[in-house]
Amino acid sequence: MTHTPRRGGAPAKAGTVLANGVELYYELRGTGTPLLMIPGAGGDAGTYEDAARLLAEHFTVITYDRRGNSRSSHPEGWTATSPDEQADDAAALLRALDLAPAHVFGNSSGATITLNLSLRHPEVVRNAVAHEPPKIGTMPERDDLLAAMRDRAEEARKRGGYRESMADFSGWLTGTTRERNEDLAERTLDNGEVWVTRELGVVDRWDPPVDVVADHRIPVTVAVGSEGGTELHQELLGRYRSALENLARRIGADFTSMSGGHVPYATHVRDFVPQLLTLLQQHDGPEPGGEGA
Repeated sequence: MTHTPRRGGAPAKAGTVLANGVELYYELRGTGTPLLMIPGAGGDAGTYEDAARLLAEHFTVITYDRRGNSRSSHPEGWTATSPDEQADDAAALLRALDLAPAHVFGNSSGATITLNLSLRHPEVVRNAVAHEPPKIGTMPERDDLLAAMRDRAEEARKRGGYRESMADFSGWLTGTTRERNEDLAERTLDNGEVWVTRELGVVDRWDPPVDVVADHRIPVTVAVGSEGGTELHQELLGRYRSALENLARRIGADFTSMSGGHVPYATHVRDFVPQLLTLLQQHDGPEPGGEGA
């Protein structure tokens, strides 16, 4: 099934494909080595549109709506997700499109999915960059932090429904309450229920299993923002930067900073694109993953 993307710019092929039991909406731009970009809360392909148009000069860029978000489906009776389910979706998408192995970039909860994908399905990943995965689950005060986030989301829901929960969360963490175009804004706000009821407190708590880490063989970079963002973003960075550094050491990943705050592909796109190119190209090489890798 094919669609026409709702916004102009670089030509994009869009459609849906059956992957891991759900219909996932995707968009393709450019030519060359595949680059999959996994979105965080809100789970929409349009999150990366500005960056994807620039990156399409170098890669075949794949963006998609995650399970249950925007134009992607979910099974009847679906009440919860997991980092493994999300990673399996991403791997199945790449296989269905015949675009594996791919570079992979993920932000926020999408970064957690990226890490899990690289560990769980190394055969579909060339290398990976995980930008600010919410490693709340590894912090000593994780229960208090997650309880506070749930309480804030519930207070916002009481004011204006799940759409208000999503808008409040976005403004609280990134300083932006509206997306760059109205179509994207409406879709992501409508995804608030999926975020609050299926993802919040689930993806955030993930920590890679010891047995999977022991077999890790895909180059990974864990990245954090270096400037800008909200006061909350700066506070969280101060509290979990060490957790991310420890995670990088544990899985043998590089650790680096990128310009901007939590969403540099939106706020610092002209800096973000060359920085991501450098991170991906420094570990690029012949087909990785699979047997004998």
